[in-house]
Order: sequence, then C-alpha cells, then structure tokens
Amino acid sequence: MLTGRLVGLRPMQADDLDFFADLANAPQVRSHVVGWDWPVARDAQRDWFASASRDPRNRRLTVVDRASGKPVGMTGLWEIDWHNQSALTAVKLMPGATPKGAGTDSIMLTMAWSFYEVGLRRLHSTVLDFNAASLGAYVRRCGWQIEGRDREAVFRRGTWHDLIRVAILRPEFDAGPDAAEYVERVCGATPAPPMPPSQDHPARHLDPARA
Repeated sequence: MLTGRLVGLRPMQADDLDFFADLANAPQVRSHVVGWDWPVARDAQRDWFASASRDPRNRRLTVVDRASGKPVGMTGLWEIDWHNQSALTAVKLMPGATPKGAGTDSIMLTMAWSFYEVGLRRLHSTVLDFNAASLGAYVRRCGWQIEGRDREAVFRRGTWHDLIRVAILRPEFDAGPDAAEYVERVCGATPAPPMPPSQDHPARHLDPARA
C-alpha cells in the first residue's frame, strides 16, 4: 500500500464492492462526476470489478483512511498511454468520511507513484467549473496547470457548465515543495529518473501493493 499523511492507496479488492456502490450513488459525488449514468446496482458491481481488473489501460485504486483502515474513496489511472507516457487521473472521496486534506494527499501520492513507479511523464484531469474544492486541490495545492476550458460541455443541476482541463508534467511535480516527501513515501528513497515503461510488461509497474 502507498502511505500518505492521511490516506493510503491500495489495489481495489472484492471486499470494496459495497463501498464502491455507495460511493457511486452518493448524491454529492454524482453531481461532481463529469460523466453521467444511471444509479449503480450492487448486483452489477461484481461484473464491473471483474472487467476493471482485466483492463491494462485502467488501474483503479482504493483510497483508505489511515486512522481507521476503512475505504473512503477511489482514485487511479485511466486511458494509460504507454507510448506517450500519459494518463487520465481523478479522485472520488465519500463526503464526510475523510479528514481535511485527504484529497490533496491522494493526488500527491498518485503523482509520485505515476511519475516514479509507473514511469509516466504527464497526468491530466477535468473539473466542473463549480467544483471549487477539486480545482483548488489540483491547481493551488498540487501545482497543476489549467490548460483549457470546454464551454457549456456538461449538463448538471438543470443548466450547462464549463469543463476545466488541468494537467501536470513530472518536472512541475518535482518543483513542488512536498514532492521529495511523497517520492520518499512511494519509493522509499529519492530515485533516479524513471525509465520509460515496458509495453510488454506494463502490469509490473502498476501494483502499488509492491511499492
């Protein structure tokens, strides 16, 4: 497990499925998710888990509260592009279940793992224009850059909202004041620059349980 200040990140497990259903159906979470779908049925979670576990381009991680050991959210990498060393990332946390700063802690752990273990160079994400908490975590506290705005791209709360595109490069992460701490947390020591990941064996880079 990757251990941060407040939370840990570990591979998702079958025991997490009930929590994931609750997370996906939480109104505050659903209102901030960029995509849209029907409410999640618990019975469908096992099929989703089996499919997600076999997908080499997506790697979902459970966010665990360090104090209680209980799952409190989900993060990970989606649409991993091994050739261009980039991926989409996001974090969902159960409202009221995490201490202040858990989102920032999750993002910092994900960046350190992605850049120094997986071997990526760029991470990107999208944030709805009314989600000030997420935008602040990415841009103000974790050093991400706003790269663009898709105007009126998402229908939410009965009206249209802009979608803000944010991203960070590994050198920008390295320049942050807390980067060395999180690299130490993930790798155990400040490592040499990562080599490009092997396209033949991508899974070996993606198991945080081995970090």
